[in-house]
Amino acid sequence: MLFLLVVLIYAIGIRIGTQKIFEKRGIPKWKAWVPIICSNEWQKLVGQPTWWTVMLFIPGVNLFYWAGQMTRMSTAHGRSEFLDHFLAVIAAPVYWPWLAYNEKIKYISPTGLRPNQKPFPKGIVREWTDALIFALAAAYLLRMFVFEAYTIPTPSMEKTLLVGDFLFVSKFHYGARIPQTPLALPLLHHSLPASTTQSYLEWVKLPYMKLPALQRIKRYDMVVFNFPAGDTVALQKQDQTYYDLVRNAKYELESINDHTTNPIDKVKSDFNTEIKARPVDKRENYIKRCVGISGDKIEVREGVLYVNDQKAFEPENIYLPYVITFGDSARLTQDDYTQLLNDYGAEEEHQPSGHNSVVLRLTRENMEKLKTAGQIKSIKPFAYPLAYTMGPVANIFPNNFKYYKWNIDDFGPVTIPKKGMVLHLNDSTINQYRRLIEIYEVNKLEEKNGKIYINGQETTEYTCKMDYYWMMGDNRHNSADSRFWGFVPEDHIVGKAWFIWFSWNTDAKDILHKVRWNRLLTNIHSKWAPKD
Repeated sequence: MLFLLVVLIYAIGIRIGTQKIFEKRGIPKWKAWVPIICSNEWQKLVGQPTWWTVMLFIPGVNLFYWAGQMTRMSTAHGRSEFLDHFLAVIAAPVYWPWLAYNEKIKYISPTGLRPNQKPFPKGIVREWTDALIFALAAAYLLRMFVFEAYTIPTPSMEKTLLVGDFLFVSKFHYGARIPQTPLALPLLHHSLPASTTQSYLEWVKLPYMKLPALQRIKRYDMVVFNFPAGDTVALQKQDQTYYDLVRNAKYELESINDHTTNPIDKVKSDFNTEIKARPVDKRENYIKRCVGISGDKIEVREGVLYVNDQKAFEPENIYLPYVITFGDSARLTQDDYTQLLNDYGAEEEHQPSGHNSVVLRLTRENMEKLKTAGQIKSIKPFAYPLAYTMGPVANIFPNNFKYYKWNIDDFGPVTIPKKGMVLHLNDSTINQYRRLIEIYEVNKLEEKNGKIYINGQETTEYTCKMDYYWMMGDNRHNSADSRFWGFVPEDHIVGKAWFIWFSWNTDAKDILHKVRWNRLLTNIHSKWAPKD
């Protein structure tokens, strides 16, 4: 709703100015408020064919077309300087009423030239260069400070957010960040398209700063953030985190008693990969549900999430695993089993645990429907036993099984640090806070002879400089989230997932069914967040 309000204010400002421009030219004022008619009249005033209005409906092209029309109308009023063109696009809702109601500024001609006046020293190249620059500038500023388009790439939020959902992410709800690496190609994140070549320069680095926020992050908000463990990446092996690769290499070397090979060198050699450090604002974007805010206590008991010792909110579409036991006489063929998965939107957690049972991930609604299906003997929630620490539950935060024998279904308790909180450090707790102290808050951390040193000073305490959050996916058994890499610092927050503007199902057979029509223009938090 807020996004639509911003767009509405922008459009109204331009229409107010256009109405006065039309009035001065003897064009009925009402035409300024009818989109296609307004565009046709605008085309005539800037000397362009009316069929150009079609370009308004071509994605991507419409942005450059719109910027070009703004600069042409400015020129038609004799305002051809770069500053005028810049303001005509970037500050349009203010610029156009000012220009239209300024009695000293008159419409001259489509080219801005009076009879017998020599042309301005500006050709078609300058016109299109202006349009390109201003369109990119407008898109860049909107992306940086207002909203950004985001596509759901993985099923970690199924069935709340689906692969193929296209979102707008609000930057201003939580306060837009000032870019920490401002020397970057606009509209690119960290790399050039289809390349591992970085799209930014680190000659200038700014400290973490952000604009004032409209609201604080609330528990159970769906949040986009920079991947905390993305400070270092293996460029040719991005399907696994760098730290997981190094840990696995370390375990492998230990298993063969090789204490001379550096695990990092082994990763580089095994995967022929370059190791690259990235600044905070250039790390990968993730989207999860913020299940814990600063100061909260998080715990998972037998697959159930608790926040501050209370059972956490579970969205209606939460995707959880269940043990499905079939009747003793059930004889399901592979086709029958595949049909069952399709009919109930289920996914197999792992291979059948017995001759007549299987673990499937289901929504609660489909689980209840499946209970009534024939051949089903029982359905019970599934959780990995506490002793199970292999396969899909390996590499659990804080990656120290001496003190923390946790897995994804039996985890914690963990208290989320907050700004000003004093952390008590010892051989056990340092495992939870090592990255916080050393990477997120940029201190020199050393451990010598059982003692802890921060910036050269022996200590048993550390005071947090930032707030932190705990993120988890709604698809709890298929989500790389805080259970694997811990706390998310406030300077990693990108924005609030806002609404779905388009949704595309690549698995659908025909074009008509590929568009998920029921998800278009869906406000995410009004539909899948707890009601206040």
